[in-house]
Amino acid sequence: MTRCAWMMAVVVCGTMARADWPQFRGGPALSHAVKSTVPLQWNNDSRVAWRTPLPGSGWSQPIVSGDCIFVTTAVAPSGGRPSGMMGGVMSLSTWGMGSAPSEPIEWRVLCLDRATGAIQWSKTIANAKPKYGKHASNTFATETPCATTDTVFAFFGATGTLVALDHAGTERWRREFGPQPTTNQFGTGSSPLLHVDAAGAVRLFIQLYSEESDSLHCLDGTTGQDLWKAAGPKGTSWATPIVWTNAGTPEVVTAGQGRVTAYAIDTGAERWRFGGIDTSFACSVVADADGMYFGTSSPGSKAPAYAIARGCTGDLSLAKGQTSGASVLWSKTKCGAGMPSPVVVGEHLYFLDKIAVCCEKRTGVEKYRKRLPGGSTAVGSPLVVGDRIYLVNERGYTTVLQAGPEFKVLAENPLGGPDEIFWATPAVADDALLIRSTGALYCIK
Repeated sequence: MTRCAWMMAVVVCGTMARADWPQFRGGPALSHAVKSTVPLQWNNDSRVAWRTPLPGSGWSQPIVSGDCIFVTTAVAPSGGRPSGMMGGVMSLSTWGMGSAPSEPIEWRVLCLDRATGAIQWSKTIANAKPKYGKHASNTFATETPCATTDTVFAFFGATGTLVALDHAGTERWRREFGPQPTTNQFGTGSSPLLHVDAAGAVRLFIQLYSEESDSLHCLDGTTGQDLWKAAGPKGTSWATPIVWTNAGTPEVVTAGQGRVTAYAIDTGAERWRFGGIDTSFACSVVADADGMYFGTSSPGSKAPAYAIARGCTGDLSLAKGQTSGASVLWSKTKCGAGMPSPVVVGEHLYFLDKIAVCCEKRTGVEKYRKRLPGGSTAVGSPLVVGDRIYLVNERGYTTVLQAGPEFKVLAENPLGGPDEIFWATPAVADDALLIRSTGALYCIK
């Protein structure tokens, strides 16, 4: 029996004492590591507990459940490592219509030992030639998996495959939604959302907002069958849904082409929508007990940002020229970030990529706008640990900011080699920070 399989048998019999990171941005806390502490400073020679080379490539976030770390990857015969900003996003040659690769891709789920980083098992989920291409900076394994104490769920948008495995790698069920075509064949990125209610019922949400699909699926986590299906905005979105308790009512909130929409978690009935946004979403939304906050940016957009008050229902869209409304606390331009999802800490909201923008969450008043150190932009989402905000840029430099209305850099931490690119969102579990590059997974302790 592997170490992960043994741990699975232990955790299903009792309460798990360790802090896990079970899905993209950690779950309901939305990038907050509530029970964790991680180092303030590190480099390649200090605080690196282990570094595990990973086969293939993927921008999926590592997740942690019990004694297991799960990551997904796409393995191509010729390597197929993604490019960074200069060779990818910033190169005009990458903005044309991509083409599907001529060689097969092997999509895998990997399980690593939490303590040592050793790969415990590798499970091939699909092996085929992709129907559609991807952007030079994207991967074929960008969607982050999610896990309960006994099951890991992995979704690959390039094939439309959703699979449930036990912690030993044995398949329990799968669904095939079909390959998802995206704008300019940029590739997919929306991760599955896991929700476990007070009664222990497991729901899994799959957002299929693509050039041919406009659906949000709510699945029974035990069987993989639809509990309900709702129509959303057609058009590509790379955002991952969230669950928000809106003034006592749980909702699943999606961000799509030009629109953010909330659905009743039990029935899929639409509860509210906000339209009129001038672009789609590569980043996800964020929320707390007081409100919902979102912003986005893409070439040609005005980089808008918005704050929605709790208790909202109905169509919240603003009329032309309006900047606020009955349920819209504020809106502004030149604020939203491209790919990192925003975070809210206390009374302040943060949009971070190459620039750090801090606003009052209730008013939108800008407290600061500062260029971040490290000489490159960030793509993965930031993490909040205590009163610190951690942001890893594509070169592997982690900037640690003091949360609050004043711009204060607490630390700059280099990691990795000159050929490594860091686009994945890092994860936190207990006192460990997990950072993924193009070629490896690092554990910082």
